Amino acid sequence: MSKYMFFDFRCESCNHVFEDFVKPDVYPSCPECGAETRRLISKPTLAIPGTDPDFPGEYAKWEKKRRAKASEDKKFFDRHGVDKKHHSYGS
Repeated sequence: MSKYMFFDFRCESCNHVFEDFVKPDVYPSCPECGAETRRLISKPTLAIPGTDPDFPGEYAKWEKKRRAKASEDKKFFDRHGVDKKHHSYGS
């Protein structure tokens, strides 16, 4: 049983580009002129945590954590003169 997915299509006749939620083996007709369509290969989505502009609250939360971690690392460096990752607790 095929699942429905979003695909991008281009009309063979009028070059109209649109997105549709269809099964992988379905090629819908163009909504503009009714002609046959071709599926387009979409670029992949690269998601970096906290950087999605659609969710500014998540970005703000990520940025707050990043700043807190940077502040904590700076305090450690000021106290010990080395970065945490280079610090040996047994020495």
